[in-house]
Amino acid sequence: MAKGTPSFTSESLAVLKQRYSDAGQAHVFKFFEDLEDETAAAFFDQLSGIDIERCNEFFDRTVRSPAGTEEESVELEPLASGSFASALEGGSQADDLAQWRAEGMRLIRENKVAVILLAGGQGTRLGSSAPKGCYDIGLPSGKGLFEIQAERIRRLQQIAAGAGEQPATIPWLVMTSGPTSAATQKKFADSAFFGLKQEDVFFFNQGVLPCFDLEGKIMLESRGRVAVAPDGNGGIYEALRLSGALDWLRARGVEHVHSYCVDNCLVRVADPVFVGYAALRGA
Repeated sequence: MAKGTPSFTSESLAVLKQRYSDAGQAHVFKFFEDLEDETAAAFFDQLSGIDIERCNEFFDRTVRSPAGTEEESVELEPLASGSFASALEGGSQADDLAQWRAEGMRLIRENKVAVILLAGGQGTRLGSSAPKGCYDIGLPSGKGLFEIQAERIRRLQQIAAGAGEQPATIPWLVMTSGPTSAATQKKFADSAFFGLKQEDVFFFNQGVLPCFDLEGKIMLESRGRVAVAPDGNGGIYEALRLSGALDWLRARGVEHVHSYCVDNCLVRVADPVFVGYAALRGA
C-alpha cells in the first residue's frame, strides 16, 4: 500500500477482515495491500457499509436449498370475496364508488396522501440511456412520463381543493438509482418541477446489493471495489427509512401512500377511488 495516512487503523482493518473471513468472503481482500491509500480507504468504507451476513442470507434463501429440508408444497386458493372489489362498470354499486371517491378526496384535501414513484430504471431497452421518466412515448405533445404524471398530480390537487381556502398538496417521492439520480433531479430542476413546488418533491436512491457468482462469492468490479447492482423495487422499504423519507412523510402528516412504476403511462396517480377504498378497508 502506498505510504500516507489511511482513514482506518490496522485494528479496524483486522476486525473487518475477520468479519468477512467468518462469512466466507475473505477473498475480497486479495489485492488490498496493493491499493493506493485513497482507493484502499474507499474500499474499506464500501466493505464496512455492506451487511455481509445479511447479504449471505439473501443468497442462501434465494439460490441454495437449506440442507436436510424439503420444499413445502403450498396450495394456492382464491382470495376471499370480501377482500377485494372492482371499480369497473358493473363491478360495484354506484354508491360504493361514490363513497370511495369521496373518502379519497377528503384524505387528499387534508394532505394525508402521498405518492411514491419508482423511477430507478434507465430506458436502455427503449434505446435511451436517460431515465425512463424522460422518455418521449410518442404523444403529439411530446411530453415525457415525468411531465404527464406531474400534471395529473397538479390537476388532482386542484380538484381536491375545490373552492376551499387551503390548497391540497400531494407530496411526490421519487425513488431513483445511482445511474438515474443526477439526470432525474436535473430534469425536474430544468422543468421547474413541472409546475409543482420544489419543497413537495423528495428524491431518494434505492439501495444496492453486492453481486454474487454462482458459488455464493462476492464479485469484484476492480481490485478495490465490490461489484454492486440496484436491489430492485423490494428495496423501497429500506431506502425510505435510510433516506429520511419516512420522517419527512410523518412530519407532513401523511397517512396513505400510493406507489407506482414510472413506465406506467396510464397510472391514475393517487387515484381517489383506490385510496378511499383502501383507507375504508383499513389497508
